[in-house]
Amino acid sequence: MATAVIGVRDLRENTAEVLRRVREERAEYVVTLHGRPTALLLPIDADAAEEAMLRAGRGRVGDGWQRYARLAEQLGAAWPSEVDTQTLLDKMRR
Repeated sequence: MATAVIGVRDLRENTAEVLRRVREERAEYVVTLHGRPTALLLPIDADAAEEAMLRAGRGRVGDGWQRYARLAEQLGAAWPSEVDTQTLLDKMRR
C-alpha cells in the first residue's frame, strides 16, 4: 500500500477511520499542516512497542530517583542554615 497524504483537518475529522486503516490494513500516512509534512502515521508491532515502553519506563523511573536524590543533596548543601523552609514558604506565598 502506498503512503497517503492527509491534512490535519481531515485527520481530525476522520481519526477513527484513519487509525482503523493503519491498524488493520497497515496503511501509512504523511500528515500535513498548511500543506507541509508534519508527522508520519505508521503501523507498529503492538507487542514489540509495549515491551519497548516497559523497558524505557523501568529505566527512567530508576534514573529519576537517582536524579532526585542528587538534587536533594545539592539543595541541602547550598541551603543557608539561617533560613528554615517554613519561613521561606511563607515569604513566597505573600
